[in-house]
Amino acid sequence: MKVLALTILATAILFASAGDSIFPNDDWASGFVTINDKGDDLFYILFKSRRTETASTDPLVFWLTGGPGCSSEIALFFENGPYTLNEDLSVKNNPFSWNARANFIFIDQPVGTGYSKAASIIDYDMTEDQVAADFMSFLKGFFDVHPEFKGRDIYVTGESYAGHYIPAIATALHKANNPDIVLKGVAIGNGWVDPFHQYPAYNDFAYENNLISTTWHYVLKPTFLACQGLIRTGIWPIALEACQLAVTTILGIPLSPRFNVYDIREGCAVPPLCYDFSRAESFLKQPKVQQALNTAGRDWSDCNMVVHTFMLGDWLENLSDKVAYLADNGVKVLVYSGDKDFICNWRGGEAWTNEVKWSKQAQFQTANYTVYKDSEGAAIGEYKKVDNFVFLRVYEAGHMVPMDQPKNAQTMLHDHFDDQSELNRKN
Repeated sequence: MKVLALTILATAILFASAGDSIFPNDDWASGFVTINDKGDDLFYILFKSRRTETASTDPLVFWLTGGPGCSSEIALFFENGPYTLNEDLSVKNNPFSWNARANFIFIDQPVGTGYSKAASIIDYDMTEDQVAADFMSFLKGFFDVHPEFKGRDIYVTGESYAGHYIPAIATALHKANNPDIVLKGVAIGNGWVDPFHQYPAYNDFAYENNLISTTWHYVLKPTFLACQGLIRTGIWPIALEACQLAVTTILGIPLSPRFNVYDIREGCAVPPLCYDFSRAESFLKQPKVQQALNTAGRDWSDCNMVVHTFMLGDWLENLSDKVAYLADNGVKVLVYSGDKDFICNWRGGEAWTNEVKWSKQAQFQTANYTVYKDSEGAAIGEYKKVDNFVFLRVYEAGHMVPMDQPKNAQTMLHDHFDDQSELNRKN
């Protein structure tokens, strides 16, 4: 397959031949887009649609990993990318990749994440307005190099702290009123969107899943009410400390939790992320890979704590108003939650989606759940919807739904594309 690796600079475009392909079954490209005159850039890897007969018209799907500060290459190799990694660092085809019928692009953002660069300490993003502005600059540079994607249907997807990124970025895309940008939908997976309504759900979810006793459940109720009161004050350092302390009483020792916060069925094998992502780092360090990606001289980390620290003031912001804007302006909004995740659990997802103040909030709050089935009739989840706004509980999946339920996650994405699917048909 044809391979193209790019470095996009502010004043020049440099092409680098990949030689022997590191991704043997796909057309792909990678690059750095410089987003301002200070030298900040964002790294991406694009995999073209595997549906070759319609690749030139298939949608463009962006994936944003959360953290904040965690690289999207984690998702590439462990969730919904075209390949997983074997022990010997060879790549193994993923038949449930999200580029089965979409052009799928992984972005390291905000600046400083993964391979992306913040030129100086003052360039790290601190707000969602900055995140959205950087993405808009990235998209302009991306279109300069890949003009074939102008006017293509766009979906912005991601998980976890991307519950903050996605509403901000998608709203900016929609408000740009640019004919090159055709925003069709968003998909927020186990997202951190509305802390005010998600924090108390830790207590409810923990109790329902026998993670805490009845006594402790009732003790925590006023604790989380106090957390909400502090969020209302707007004094985020105090509120964040108090709210997180309440969560810690459920988890136990912060650096050695009683269970895997991303999947309550498991223990936390490798704190603090609980999973071993070291194969990705080992793969990306190989000279042949660095040559193909043109990343020699760049350091990569799975999660950058500098990025994370600069975004702490954003942690308690509520992005549901932007979700309301998207829903009221015809953008397809899919919110999905694996039901074995604790850290952004489905009860919190249910709570915040019910509180989104859009024009059909009342109808959404009273909507009944419908069983979601795969093509063979097996129940894989349940959803509630009104028009273009859907909340989907995915059965037997943790925080990273595409990792735990790859086939079902791909089914969900394809149904999100299809205007005639049960996720999109008018009520």
